[in-house]
Amino acid sequence: MEPVVFVINSFDGVGKAIAYMHRHHADACAQGKPLVVRIDQKQEDRSKAQNRLYWLWMSQWAKHQGTDKDTEHLFFKKQFLARIYHRDDVGQYRKTFAAVKVLKDQKHPQYQAVADGLNELISTTDATVDQFTEYLNDIHAFCLKHGKHLSTPDDLKWCWSEL
Repeated sequence: MEPVVFVINSFDGVGKAIAYMHRHHADACAQGKPLVVRIDQKQEDRSKAQNRLYWLWMSQWAKHQGTDKDTEHLFFKKQFLARIYHRDDVGQYRKTFAAVKVLKDQKHPQYQAVADGLNELISTTDATVDQFTEYLNDIHAFCLKHGKHLSTPDDLKWCWSEL
């Protein structure tokens, strides 16, 4: 049996958890594998939850594409995160973005290698919660547009929202 997570933020959530236990406890006990229930308050902060969701989505999209999550991570950083950082003038990238633009404008033969190297150095951990929320929304919209709905487990739905 797959683990099931119930986020209880209303009486309806309590009802769903109880109904699930009611439906499955007898079968589990008959199999000698009784249900184990853990009750805990959310202890993960938004950025950690966003990161978990992000890597789950990278895996889902990579499977859809027939690639790996690290390849897709680089793709999405280049496609969306670099633009967010450039727009918001994130300090540590400011001069590097400008230098790469000069290489591009000069049609320098090393432009692509330098741009790819910068993309590898861009880190999602430098994003604010709002920037990361925007990034997740961009990824979700992109994947949906390209035929893949990214699933979000109930326990992570709170950490992103469509803008």
